[in-house]
Amino acid sequence: MKWLGILMLLIAAVVVFWVTAYPSVTVRYRLTLEALVDGELKTASSVREVTYGKQSGFASGHELFIRYRGEAIALDLGSRGTLFALLTKDADDRSRAEWIVLHAFGFNGGSLPRPVEEGLKQVSRLSGKRELPLDGLPMLVRFRDLADPTTVERISPLNIEERFGPDAKLIRATLEIVPAGIWPLNSVGITGEPITTGILERLPWLKRLNGGYLDGAFAGGGPALSNVLFGGNFKTGAE
Repeated sequence: MKWLGILMLLIAAVVVFWVTAYPSVTVRYRLTLEALVDGELKTASSVREVTYGKQSGFASGHELFIRYRGEAIALDLGSRGTLFALLTKDADDRSRAEWIVLHAFGFNGGSLPRPVEEGLKQVSRLSGKRELPLDGLPMLVRFRDLADPTTVERISPLNIEERFGPDAKLIRATLEIVPAGIWPLNSVGITGEPITTGILERLPWLKRLNGGYLDGAFAGGGPALSNVLFGGNFKTGAE
């Protein structure tokens, strides 16, 4: 029993050292889109999670690590179709799922301040809601046929009527910090605002991609958008 107690103390000491030496902060945020279609308000949102943390430079050569999970927003525009806001960037590099929260809250360059420890402190204090410029959104797409991933088309946030028809307009986008919960309970949905799920029901073919591109290939680069986008642009992390 004595040795067991000593072992437990050693494990606790290692955990305390690791958390102190390599801190991390997890943020959950709700990204919401609003559109007007024939004068009717349409809205949809998605809760995503991003973790920023310090790691040993010997591990990867980078002091900062980032991981995120979540899925695309699916904004149902009725008979016009569905607008998807992806996890990947559009024209603005800061619109990626892992950076957009920093951009929304005015971090210089949309990146984590240095030193990393100071940046993490600033992130841990984030709260409230911010409005996003429409030209600073993640990539927006639609499918001419939801059952066929190769029919994907890029959508301009400033001119969605080009693809969705007249009297269709994206009018507002907001990002709001929501409770992240307590680890490890939040990883199984017991605490915190739940991370949005359901994209697999809308786009069941995502399961069949197996890491490949929307056109089924495993080598990308375009020029077709279906050979640029892959499953991880629509969903990442466990269901």
